[in-house]
Amino acid sequence: MKTEISFLEGNRPATYLGILGVVAVFIVLRWNNFDAPLIRDEGEYAYSGQLLIQGVAPYEHAFIQKPPMVVYSYALANLLLPNIFWAPRLLAYVFAAWATILLGGIARLEWGKGFALPAMGLMTPMILLPGVDQFTANTEMFMLLPLLATILVYIRDRRCGGHLKYWLMAGFLGVTTLDYKYTALPLLLYVFVVWSVELWRQTHDAGLFRRSWLAAMLGGLVAVVLELGFFLIHDGGRHFWECTLLFNRYYVASNHFGLAHLWSRLGRFWQDWWVLFFIPGAVFFSARPRIWFWVGMFFCAWLATGAGAYPQYYIVVMPFWALLCVLGVRALAVRINEWQARPNAWIGGLLAVLVMLLLLRPDVPWLLCSRERFAEVKLNGFPFIGSRVVAKRVAELSSAGDPIFVAGSEPQILFYAQRFSPTRFITAYALMIPTRVARGYQREAIHDLEMRPPKLVVFPTTPNSWLRQPATPPDFPAFLKQFLEQNYTLVGGYVPDQNEGHWSEPLATNEETDASLLLFQRRVAP
Repeated sequence: MKTEISFLEGNRPATYLGILGVVAVFIVLRWNNFDAPLIRDEGEYAYSGQLLIQGVAPYEHAFIQKPPMVVYSYALANLLLPNIFWAPRLLAYVFAAWATILLGGIARLEWGKGFALPAMGLMTPMILLPGVDQFTANTEMFMLLPLLATILVYIRDRRCGGHLKYWLMAGFLGVTTLDYKYTALPLLLYVFVVWSVELWRQTHDAGLFRRSWLAAMLGGLVAVVLELGFFLIHDGGRHFWECTLLFNRYYVASNHFGLAHLWSRLGRFWQDWWVLFFIPGAVFFSARPRIWFWVGMFFCAWLATGAGAYPQYYIVVMPFWALLCVLGVRALAVRINEWQARPNAWIGGLLAVLVMLLLLRPDVPWLLCSRERFAEVKLNGFPFIGSRVVAKRVAELSSAGDPIFVAGSEPQILFYAQRFSPTRFITAYALMIPTRVARGYQREAIHDLEMRPPKLVVFPTTPNSWLRQPATPPDFPAFLKQFLEQNYTLVGGYVPDQNEGHWSEPLATNEETDASLLLFQRRVAP
């Protein structure tokens, strides 16, 4: 006699306890990092959202590489909670929470209600990566919601059978996912190809097949009009196309992508989450249908990372890794019960909890940190903590109409100070990464600064803000050095130390080499 393996279904107290546990873990993982200083990616999106709120078009006035949905998200967060710099993080948490719920819904529709809570429980720490590595409001954290919503709509249609409204919704959600980040394309293509093949096999109705795809295209067109319309009307989408597609071709070919980075990331996962490399293998002992689909989604998610150097690229893998782990846990529980004289229906739930605890193990040291200590250690080596201090001084020394140039890649300073750049190059990536267009971009930035000399210039000294490489064109760095020497006076700087950094004005001689952020003021002509 075969015993049904239960995670939590059929036991309301245990179900409620499990829900409370997932909620508690979700909060505990974020309690000490929600108001940590913004990193440069967040600063880039926040500044672009600031432009959008003013009716000014990003891409033309802020060179950003991401499609516009992340800018809309940051603008919305700052409209809802103005003057709270970490408002986008709260919105990202809402997106992550709903994405987690959707993953539970997907698991329940596919395999039954007992799979929902374990899937949600595993995903909760996984989307932050080991050691709470991704606590920021990055693009991928927002993108998971429309991506999983697209998949949920597809699964819903499989159960209900050929309703055009699902294709319409999936088209809208799929384009919205791409308007967060184009790298989701392999996942979306896989879903729509499988969906189309299944529809044809089930109906052999060419008319229904054609109408379904027309509905999906209509939904996608509505998303394009709503999400890209502002940029298409403004300049025909020229700057949007240049930043998010043309430049990204060069960016993908840079040394920020490659198998070495993928191997390094896999090594980190193995070190901290070794259990995830074994548990999913048990799915091949399971008789559950459609395992092949989720294995395919898992591999498409890895393809979507582009083998990038930055850890946030791997967030997209986590929902599908979590689903395979849940299937693996269930398969192991069934096999363990087959070996026992007295099968235990709770073995699946116990195994799921054990896997979740193993996933949380690398996070424990960070969960015990104070908010100040978390930010200090996580952001060590970057000029993020000092950015607010410098921005405060920038705001004091300038008026709202004064152009302020932040050299390097620290646009969060512009956002904190609520000031605007005289050039669209708010980060140095387009200027410094060796590409065919880098020299032209450097000349454009030089022209912008000469035409609208900024009242203040913030100069980061940390190499990670500049990304200089041996093949980087030297025009802009040479110009900036001469520009500052001839026209500007050093006001002061932010000096980090082992405990807490400080603003120093004027800088002592021994502090100039230690300062991570220098502030220059334009000299008044006699």
